[in-house]
Amino acid sequence: MRSKAKFSMIAASALLFVGMATAPAQAADYYTSCATNGASGSMLTSGWTTGGRSVPSITLKLYDELPDGHHPRIRVVAGYADQYQYYAWRKNTDGYGTYKEWSTYIPSGPQIYSISIQVANFEGDTLLNYCTRWV
Repeated sequence: MRSKAKFSMIAASALLFVGMATAPAQAADYYTSCATNGASGSMLTSGWTTGGRSVPSITLKLYDELPDGHHPRIRVVAGYADQYQYYAWRKNTDGYGTYKEWSTYIPSGPQIYSISIQVANFEGDTLLNYCTRWV
């Protein structure tokens, strides 16, 4: 009787360990920000984990920090196994002291190993300066 009980405990423990070892990775929230001369921005992602194939929720914020007449921009960069995808710049042309916010996502595709933002200051379409920050 004792050997059956002992075997049951060992078997239950083994099943619990196997269940824990094969549990899928949990999606997480990630936040990053960076600033360059005249502009700052941030990104909050939700529902993505390294190696995931999509990012269901991204919130971008962009702030114009100087009364210099330049226009800040922000964009998302996704890092795949062998390349980077640079998404379109989003602009704040409302002037000094203003900020803009956008909601976006990265659709399903190849595995995404890293995500970053680039925040830049532009004069027209001329890039003046920028920063990049990875999560």
